[in-house]
Amino acid sequence: MGAASFLMAEYLEVPYTTIVIAAIVPALMHYIGVLSIVHFTAKRLGLKAYSADELPLLGKVWREGWFTIIPLIALLVILFSGYSANMAAFMGLMLCIVVGFSGPERPLSLAIPLGLLAFIFWKASPASGEGFSPMLGGVLAGLTLVGALTRNHLQSFRQLFDSFHLGVQYALAVGAAASAVGIVVGVINTTGVGFRLGFMVTGGAADMAAALHPLVGWIPFDLFTQSGLQQFLSLCLIAMACILMGAGLPTTALYIMLVAVATPALSQLGVPPLATHMFVLYYGVLSEITPPVCASAYAAAGIANANPFRTGLSAFSLGLGKLMVPMVFVYAPTMLIVLPEYFTWSSFLQVSISCALGIAAIGAAVAGYFLTWIGAGSRLIMAAGGLMLVAPTLQTDLLGLAIIVPLALWQSRSLRAASNQAE
Repeated sequence: MGAASFLMAEYLEVPYTTIVIAAIVPALMHYIGVLSIVHFTAKRLGLKAYSADELPLLGKVWREGWFTIIPLIALLVILFSGYSANMAAFMGLMLCIVVGFSGPERPLSLAIPLGLLAFIFWKASPASGEGFSPMLGGVLAGLTLVGALTRNHLQSFRQLFDSFHLGVQYALAVGAAASAVGIVVGVINTTGVGFRLGFMVTGGAADMAAALHPLVGWIPFDLFTQSGLQQFLSLCLIAMACILMGAGLPTTALYIMLVAVATPALSQLGVPPLATHMFVLYYGVLSEITPPVCASAYAAAGIANANPFRTGLSAFSLGLGKLMVPMVFVYAPTMLIVLPEYFTWSSFLQVSISCALGIAAIGAAVAGYFLTWIGAGSRLIMAAGGLMLVAPTLQTDLLGLAIIVPLALWQSRSLRAASNQAE
């Protein structure tokens, strides 16, 4: 989510921690999907894991680089103490300089941690007004002293200057994109295009739902009622608009633009504001791995010296979890945890566990391997069962299990038969 999470907190007027907690489970679902596809693909290709001798030793890695976590600790402590993102970024950057550039072997460089300590003590004093609490000031002062006095491999002044140069380049790129998008957002708000788009989406979805309902209305699920079809088609149209409009834009810029355009349409559907903002952000970010405009996939293809379009297709298949999860937390906002009017432990566990199992099943279908190889027909069955599990109702969860469990038992029997033959 990057800097967009701070913008979301500002838009919704909620603490940053609320955004972080709400994003945890949807993010986990994405990684479950990626890990499932990678794992099952590795099993299908017969890839072997590293041996114990080839793996890095945790103790050695920690001894050599534990001090690099000091700026991250300060950043998180300040953020979760309720201070601004600007203050957290400032302290994090200053501690990066202290840890990487200052040390006892460079006496002149110790002026940096001394200046930082003076700033911390001033912020913790009553004279600063609304400054640091004494406890926070003590934690930051301790981190500064530990970072400055730790014996580590210090960077040169040239490397420090190059780091500043790179940071300014990134900041200018984001700032320029955000400025350009600000013009677009201003035009959208002035002309009312965002609200018109909302009416167009809901009106078009209503027409399509009226045409489809006679064909699928007999299916005994709420999704296939006319109102259910209209809502689902509206969400699909908004998702496609987010992917198309977010193509090629940095995360922060695309979020600013999509909030202005897509939020009114989702609000008309009765979606909670937090779920609305998460929905547009997730589908906007999906444009990074959706061909033909998939900037991140093209960058990865350049690094790997691979075909860009095929890399984009691979990235899209790995991101299938991200494709489905926003639909889940729109229909079942309990997944976001922080909405008390929707959250109960029973509904949260039912939705989250079934969604994770469904995404793993879809990963197996994409990879073509579960316990053993999966044929084309079995892959379709596995994908259908996974979709039923992802759908956030108990009825569809039971149907998904009824589809997947027999296939898993059949795979288990095939695996045992193959093992017996090998013996």
